Amino acid sequence: MRLVLALLLAAFPAFAADPCEDHFRAGLSAYRLVDTRLDDIEVSLYAGLGWVTRRGVLARLEERSAHTTACQEVALVQERLARVGRDLGEAQRRFQLAAALCYGVNRTRAEGNVDRLTDSAAMLDDLENYLRSLARICRGP
Repeated sequence: MRLVLALLLAAFPAFAADPCEDHFRAGLSAYRLVDTRLDDIEVSLYAGLGWVTRRGVLARLEERSAHTTACQEVALVQERLARVGRDLGEAQRRFQLAAALCYGVNRTRAEGNVDRLTDSAAMLDDLENYLRSLARICRGP
């Protein structure tokens, strides 16, 4: 879904109205950060594990650095997810502003992008819940 959004947005010419274009482009920029960061976090957690278990992910994170424990790595990923949440909020805000300031097809595109961001929000929520479950393991019973 994220790839479809990126391709749709790249296929259209520049927007005519400055306030519309400014907010739309700022929304795109924030969205690209969200997309890239969510992909990076997924790779750091799941890549190469095959059938993933929480204990397997923690073992992988434990091996990530000699300077950190798995639980410290979980905390670092949680901080990265918090940044993604802020970027997602910025993308939503900018596309909502673009939808308010744009006319015609550009308004429709901005409104569509606001709707499409729900997929990224759901992915972020899933990752946050998963990280909370890893943090609970770190805290113990």
